[in-house]
Amino acid sequence: MAAIHDLIYKFGWDTRCRNIDVASVLRPMIGPESTILDAGCGNHGLAAFMPTASITGVDILPASDVDPSLKYIHGSILDLPFDDGSFDLAVSVDVLEHLPVDLRESAVQQMVRVARKAIVITFPGGEYARKIDDAFAYELHHRNLPLPEWLEEHLRDSYPESHDIASAIEAESSRLGRTVRIKTLYSEHSSAAKALRWAAARSKYIYIAANVAAGVALPIMPRATADNAYRSIVVAEFDR
Repeated sequence: MAAIHDLIYKFGWDTRCRNIDVASVLRPMIGPESTILDAGCGNHGLAAFMPTASITGVDILPASDVDPSLKYIHGSILDLPFDDGSFDLAVSVDVLEHLPVDLRESAVQQMVRVARKAIVITFPGGEYARKIDDAFAYELHHRNLPLPEWLEEHLRDSYPESHDIASAIEAESSRLGRTVRIKTLYSEHSSAAKALRWAAARSKYIYIAANVAAGVALPIMPRATADNAYRSIVVAEFDR
């Protein structure tokens, strides 16, 4: 079962699209000696998609069956157990939306603190992503199905906005006397997000089949833009 779970993680759309897109952003910024922090990595995180990179993962939950290419450390994104500038790059994939609004700035500040060259933060973006998840929750309620834990956590607070995350990065960089360049990219076309939620509301087997099929077809799937993306990717590169 563990091997099947690992395969679904690597090839299923839900995990593949967000990690592959972040990996694509990171590759031009790293070299053979670059170090990467994956804050909120879970059991696999980015390591499953960048097996040759030097990645240290941190997560608040004790991990079992950790990806063999990941150096795992138990800890919190709100108090990263590393010295300032410990990594070339710090990355967070779909973590901020699980934090209360008043703690998100602290998480961003921690990432700025430990990164020398850049940080990359991705998350379901704003009201557009919220509407997709609200519709999914409504359909589950209509079918008398329980909400998955991740969805309950998403819906507890407002979704992160890319401009708020960029502002938090800029403010912390300025406080530390660092110059930063920030851009926002996009991930997961809304049509795929909606289709997979439709499948999940009907049967776990339909969902698994749709998830893997979409993940395998990822290279030919429509690309996300500012107008149709479920997820935003904020990329901040430091000049000093």
